[in-house]
Amino acid sequence: MGKDKTWLIVKEELLAGYSLPTFLKVLWDNKFAVDLKYFLRFLYAVGLMTVLTPLRFYQKIRFHRKIKKTEIKEDPIFIIGHYRTGTTYLMTLMAYDKSKGYVSNIEGYATLFYLGFPKFTRWIIESSLPDVRPMDNVIMGADEPTEEEYCIGTCTPYGYYTGFIFPRNFDLYSDFLTFEGMPKHHNKWRKKYYYLVQMLTLGHGGKQLFLKNPTHNYRIKDLVKMFPNAKYIHTYRNPYKVYSSTVKFFDEVFALYTLQKWDKEKMKQDILKNYKHLYECQNRDLHLIPKENVFHIKYEEFIKDPSKMMEQVYKDLRIDGWEEYKNDMIAYAESQKREHVPNTHNTNDDVIRRVNEHWDEYREKYGYERLEPKKK
Repeated sequence: MGKDKTWLIVKEELLAGYSLPTFLKVLWDNKFAVDLKYFLRFLYAVGLMTVLTPLRFYQKIRFHRKIKKTEIKEDPIFIIGHYRTGTTYLMTLMAYDKSKGYVSNIEGYATLFYLGFPKFTRWIIESSLPDVRPMDNVIMGADEPTEEEYCIGTCTPYGYYTGFIFPRNFDLYSDFLTFEGMPKHHNKWRKKYYYLVQMLTLGHGGKQLFLKNPTHNYRIKDLVKMFPNAKYIHTYRNPYKVYSSTVKFFDEVFALYTLQKWDKEKMKQDILKNYKHLYECQNRDLHLIPKENVFHIKYEEFIKDPSKMMEQVYKDLRIDGWEEYKNDMIAYAESQKREHVPNTHNTNDDVIRRVNEHWDEYREKYGYERLEPKKK
């Protein structure tokens, strides 16, 4: 293994897409603590953020009134579930349903200027993205779907993924998942989020939206209030695989986005804590959604026959579009079986001990076999 040179990767820095007020607020909250190792990355972010600021002003001036007047005629279809439970694959399949809209990498990383400068935005996103996501080898094209949590980070200081940029303050950004004890910030987030959904709806010509965001597991109560007729697709997976995959995911995204060195052991503890908190919130609030508006997907069954599962999703949730677009979804699923090489995750003794200690009740709830470490 050669010496780590990920600090030389600068063009994928999330902070470059932030609005000026959010950029400054985030720096202030983190006391401008940028490690020297990542200063080149920081300078790139400052430079690009500065260049893009006039574009953001233009979009706000031109589109603000249109966005505020945009009517959300059909509540969104939310894909929820932990980060490593197949939500990206599911969203990629559903993106073939052209009767709906979704958040692409263009909207996710260029939220505040993509409406005003679509061609330039496409060029800059295509220039910045890697060919595949390093954590799971999934294609990273400009039109590939992503999570609107990235959008939230660009225009508010409440983005959970900002914790990937400033990992030493990760606890703060985890607090923004639920806003417990922060009613004023919580209210601001709700207003910003509704405005964001209006913006995305406008950008997609009024279509109903598919929205994939694992952080919404913590926010079901908010979503039900804002979108009472929304539908939900919940994915779940073997927790031993989830833990291994999440550690790899965090390692990879921290390396690409961070402006600070991070403590790997704390990172692992944060993963364990956040997973538990996620399911505590979900289990507490899932009853707020009418049962006919929720569909649960077991990852292991989904990956065996995605086409069959997708047909069932559309049928049970009464979503239009399956017959019209099923051939495209099936063709993509078949191509993935032939071409995509998934990561393998080592379920070693350390993984087993951590999952058994922290997530055992969730393993049992979802019906997965308990493993025991080989070495006591």
